[in-house]
Amino acid sequence: MQRNGVIVLVVAAALVAGIGYYSGRKTGLQEARSEALATPAPKGRAITSTAGGAGGTTGNAQSTASTGRPARRMLDSAASNGSAKALPPAGTPLKDTFDELKARADAGDAAAASRLFQDLQHCTEAQRLRSLPAMANRMLDGNLPSSPDDIERSDRQLDRIQRGLEFQQSAATLCEGLSPKQMAALVPSTLNAAQLGDPQAADCYVGANLNAWPDVLDNPNWISDYKNAALPLANAAVQQGDWAMVGMLASANAGSPRSNNMLNQLTGTDVLQAYTYTKLMSLGQPSSTPPSARSTNALSTLSGQLTPEQIQSADAQAQSMYQQYFNATPRQTGQVANAMRTCQAGF
Repeated sequence: MQRNGVIVLVVAAALVAGIGYYSGRKTGLQEARSEALATPAPKGRAITSTAGGAGGTTGNAQSTASTGRPARRMLDSAASNGSAKALPPAGTPLKDTFDELKARADAGDAAAASRLFQDLQHCTEAQRLRSLPAMANRMLDGNLPSSPDDIERSDRQLDRIQRGLEFQQSAATLCEGLSPKQMAALVPSTLNAAQLGDPQAADCYVGANLNAWPDVLDNPNWISDYKNAALPLANAAVQQGDWAMVGMLASANAGSPRSNNMLNQLTGTDVLQAYTYTKLMSLGQPSSTPPSARSTNALSTLSGQLTPEQIQSADAQAQSMYQQYFNATPRQTGQVANAMRTCQAGF
């Protein structure tokens, strides 16, 4: 019973903290009418590699520079971000900096574009997490855990709720007063930052879930922008050594049901390319961990649908890409998962 009492107190405290910030905030993004910022890039499906195309066929190559830890990069000085003009101090309310950052980003200022993308992403995630108090309420309304397994499960849920509420509180100053229209600028701002060279923005844009895009029904041009820009961004990212993008391409080309983004609709299901990217992922397996059963099974399943000649060519291409784009260096443990978690601010 002492354990249960602790759980009740923790959740109650979390509720007070969360409700304190989110009371009175608007819901939905129906007012948004932000226009996509990017000029459509030319489509392309050929993997560029010194080894040539796998199996003599064309395919799609994409990737973004690896992100590593899921932490926000604070851009606030001209010296550190390469901009000729210093950015507003980190943490300045976005409602006060939005117009300046957007104007600079539209003019091609990469640092301002990255800052706008990061701040909008931060605020969008904080808004998404506003359901946590209701989740905590449901836990309180139900039966308190009694078995060791149930207690452990509740502890994990409470830990997530606590981290989420702390994240909300940290976003209070930054995100207070943003309009729905400003919030909906996340989509074109992410694309703009990606096209100006932000690897994190490229990962988030290419790996986006259509259902998570605010006000997409009122901005159908965002879909055509994605069709034109996603593959070129992915290609450039792979060539910059982005393991997260390699993983996304492997899943998309395999037609994986786990891929809930739009990338598969561009790549289609291509067994040869799926095998090439999966092989590349296996070459970059962290040296401290054995290959996962999922990766081994995927290679086995895909190779069963290819000829020996196709497998040999794809293996050579994956090896060439590994050497050329990744310096034949294994990725760090958790690098891909951390890079993608960054797109949800670490949650």
